[in-house]
Amino acid sequence: MRKNTIVIAVTAFLAVGAGAVPAHAGSRFGCVYPRVCFYQTSTDWLARKPTASYRDMTSEFQKLGSRAEGSYAVYNSRIDDSAWLKMSDDSRSCLGPNDNWFYDQGDTPERVMGVQIVDEDECY
Repeated sequence: MRKNTIVIAVTAFLAVGAGAVPAHAGSRFGCVYPRVCFYQTSTDWLARKPTASYRDMTSEFQKLGSRAEGSYAVYNSRIDDSAWLKMSDDSRSCLGPNDNWFYDQGDTPERVMGVQIVDEDECY
């Protein structure tokens, strides 16, 4: 009986201890490393609540889902990988590691439509 009590106490301690681990140091703007996070609105950005994220490196652009396409802001939390954004006019913008991008609401605003994460620590 006493052994069971000790095992339960140790198990309970481990469960509580595991929950108390602080967030990864690479987590900024609510974006958990190693992801490229999308924020649908300025409210999402200010609240640090990404509406979508991508983390897989691909050889082609990934089409964005409805929670990422046309986003107000994008943040690349990756340390040594860049993220290319494909825009609605087929132009491209590059986010280096720990970089962000904001939707331009000028005369001809372009919307972000795709993302490609590449193994390059700089935008060329």
